[in-house]
Formats: sequence, C-alpha cells, structure tokens
Amino acid sequence: MTKTNKEIREKLLRKRQKLSKNQKEKLDQKIFKSLIEEIQKKEKNKFIAIYWPIQNEVDTINIIKWLFEHKYHVCIPKIKNNLMYFTEITSIDFESEFWHLMKQTKHNNVVNPNNIQLLIVPMIGFNKNKYRMGYGLNWYNKFLKFNHIPTIGIAYSFQKDEDIIITKNDIKLDKIITEQ
Repeated sequence: MTKTNKEIREKLLRKRQKLSKNQKEKLDQKIFKSLIEEIQKKEKNKFIAIYWPIQNEVDTINIIKWLFEHKYHVCIPKIKNNLMYFTEITSIDFESEFWHLMKQTKHNNVVNPNNIQLLIVPMIGFNKNKYRMGYGLNWYNKFLKFNHIPTIGIAYSFQKDEDIIITKNDIKLDKIITEQ
C-alpha cells in the first residue's frame, strides 16, 4: 500500500523526535564538520542563508556561531504573506526561541537573494535523487523557483525515504549532508 506524504512526514517526524539528546548531539557534530568543509569553499563577502532549528531538526545554532566567528554574513528565513524571504542577523544574543526570533525586529535587514551564495535547507525527509520533504507549506520550493541559489540540505540518514512523492513544484537540492 502506497503511503501519502502526510503519513511519511508523520513517520519521519516521530523518528526524529525519538532521538536522545546524546544521540542528537553526536549526529549534529558529524553533520557540522561536513557542512563546515562545504562552507569554507564559499566567499565571506556574500550571505550564507540558514534556518533556525525547530522540532528536533539538525541543530544549526553552532553552525551560525561558527559563521559569525569566521566573519561570514548570515541570514535566516522569515515568512510574510505565505512567501519566504531572508533577513540578515549579526548575532544570536537574543533568546534562542524560534518565534521570538521570527518576531524580533533588531535584525530586520532584508537580503537580496542575489547576495546569497548558499542556502542551507532543513528537511523532514529526502530521497536518493536529492528531493526534500519539508513541512508541506512549500516555502523553500516557492523561493527556489525564482531564486537559483546553490542548496545543501542537512538531515539525519534515517530521514532518507524513497517513498516520498515528488511533485512538479518540488525543487531538487544540489547536495544533501547527513552524519554518514
């Protein structure tokens, strides 16, 4: 019996939520090392777009700290009128709570997509062809349809699922990094 994307999404979210803190930290550290190798190939005068982690996603907070320490420009997504855009952040000296971050106005410089050299994308699932499954709202797909930016998806290897149903609106990622 073929599963729907909703069923696959729920299954993968449950798996991710079951990670112990210790397991998650070990996996995140391996992903961090591989991702940093990719980032170091990029220029420092353009932006790295990265997400703020929610619902047990691969932790990006240490990556963001590393980017700041190494003088990269950083931007994070915001949603307005069901469209995604990116705003520059210059520190993470505020509460590390997602909705506070999304509402904060201290760092509200909108970044021109042409100035983004790499987009680091969260995933609930992915397949061998580098298509990702998100939360089903298509924010990244809509953004990438009009903005051709190199992408790296980061996820845990157990999030790979070949049953994910791909649609015409899905955008293939350039690379996927897991702990393996």
